[in-house]
Amino acid sequence: MLDLSRTWRPEPDWAEARLTGPDITIRAITGLTQRLVSGDLGRFLARYDLGGDVGGLAVASGERYAVRLARDRMLAIGLAPGECADGWHEEGYAVTTVGAGQRVLEMRGEGLRNLLGRAVTVDPDRAGPSAAIPFGGVTCAVYFHEGPQALRVHVERGLAASLWEWLECQPLLSDKQVFKT
Repeated sequence: MLDLSRTWRPEPDWAEARLTGPDITIRAITGLTQRLVSGDLGRFLARYDLGGDVGGLAVASGERYAVRLARDRMLAIGLAPGECADGWHEEGYAVTTVGAGQRVLEMRGEGLRNLLGRAVTVDPDRAGPSAAIPFGGVTCAVYFHEGPQALRVHVERGLAASLWEWLECQPLLSDKQVFKT
């Protein structure tokens, strides 16, 4: 049987994965708890005192926050493992731990805006209602964390290596001259 796995590069060591260019640094974040929540999101947000949720290219703050993916779906970030059980809750929402199924990349630096110009087709100055947007050709949850100089991208584990390779190919991560906006 033909073994196509030999034609693909191995996944990066995510604990050590880093890309660095003159104006940008990209690293993988490990150990971030992520829960997919579906249903009555208002009750979930109130129950776990998360305030509101953020959409695409909006700013999330703190260690605990929520990121909107769809009308009735969001990612809850930073809840302690024993704080919220997986499954259906009588308050009208379902929770699934998805941390093992998602990689999180964090991008920082002055070149972030140039990278956004290459990676997304939406206006980076206008936050959208959903963080689920195409980033580098892959649908990801994309938002800023603690301000506009740090972008977080949640990507499905099976697509993370492909997105990482796309990032490696960007001229922003080399000494080549890059058009700056």
